[in-house]
Amino acid sequence: MNQKQNKAVLFFLLVTTVFYAQMQKYDAKIELKNITDTWHNIVLPDTVFANTQDHLSDIRIYGITPKNDTIEAPYLFNYTSPELKTKTVEYKLLNASTKDGIYYFTLKVPSKDPINHIKLDFENTNFDWKVSVEASHHQKKWFKIYDDYRIVAIKNNLTNYSFTDINFSAAEYTYFRIGIKSDEEPILKRATLELKQKTTANITDRKLKSYNINEDKKNKKTIINVNLTKKAPTHQVTINVSDDIDYYRPIKIEELLDSVKTDKGYLYDYNTLSVGTLSSIENNTFTFDNTFSKKIRITILNFDNQPLKIKNISAKGYKYLLTARFTEPATYYLTYGNKDAYGPSYDIAQLNIKMPKNIKKLSLGEPVFIAKKEKQTQEPLFNNKLWLWVIMVLIMTIIGWFSYKMLSNKPEENK
Repeated sequence: MNQKQNKAVLFFLLVTTVFYAQMQKYDAKIELKNITDTWHNIVLPDTVFANTQDHLSDIRIYGITPKNDTIEAPYLFNYTSPELKTKTVEYKLLNASTKDGIYYFTLKVPSKDPINHIKLDFENTNFDWKVSVEASHHQKKWFKIYDDYRIVAIKNNLTNYSFTDINFSAAEYTYFRIGIKSDEEPILKRATLELKQKTTANITDRKLKSYNINEDKKNKKTIINVNLTKKAPTHQVTINVSDDIDYYRPIKIEELLDSVKTDKGYLYDYNTLSVGTLSSIENNTFTFDNTFSKKIRITILNFDNQPLKIKNISAKGYKYLLTARFTEPATYYLTYGNKDAYGPSYDIAQLNIKMPKNIKKLSLGEPVFIAKKEKQTQEPLFNNKLWLWVIMVLIMTIIGWFSYKMLSNKPEENK
């Protein structure tokens, strides 16, 4: 090996030692590749979630500069939830009329804004109506948008449920006419016209390992235990029911926080994520704050009804994103997995910093687990047999020497 090769090896060992010492408290690292700009986005892979804290406070970005310095790159952290833009559109209620048992409400939209959502608010508290929605530019020719759309409201001692939202493809008309077929007069308090735009590019499917359905006949409940394949953020569960009958069942979705084994079995600690109604007229998709739990429990209250037949269950989650700032050339690593770490505090999180509109995503290397330096425990001195023999020989030598001196120096007899 020549002198240049020796220097290269020494340099590599020096860098590895410094970096290793900085990252010893972390479990894993991923190299960040193709850093070309000051700002870059990093989409966190699922492998990160499996080895990090639930609140992700132990994520760091470390780099090694050409001068062998270890630096830390700041980042802004968020989950890239679907962006929902809602614009409320003004309208005027022109008239309310009835014909052949159908009550009509005509709404005029003064602007040219399209709408795709109408929410109706009635004074009536219990109803099950079929609704038609028509649109026109001049009230001479009407175009059918919806026919026999169902809206429901139920209020009693057991439930308080209403579904009066009408969703359709964006339509740009001057007039909208709502027809309600009913034996009683619908008393419309207000209508809300909106244009809702939602992006779904940042949602990913969560794979289910299994789910099992248990019927608690005594308490008239259906309990579904859902097991996800891996620890990853989950924010949405969809329940598909096979039954064609009408149903309105209270539902609760919970996450498993912890379990403790006792003499009588396991005790489980759950936290409520969402409470709502499983209904035959909705898509039965329930959203909640992100959970990292691999176990989710769904409880359906059946009252005196037969349990529903569950066709399948699906789950989705947001993609998590880091926006990091790189100010110095270096080899950077995303590190994670430290149960004692606190969330970082960076200036960029406190200041209103302007960032480019288009920020490139970084490509990631393969996860590498960081080997831990074993702590050397010093063996107690007297547990070592060699030292015991040495001390015993030393003691015997000292005793022998004193015995010899005592024998060789007898006290003189008294004269």
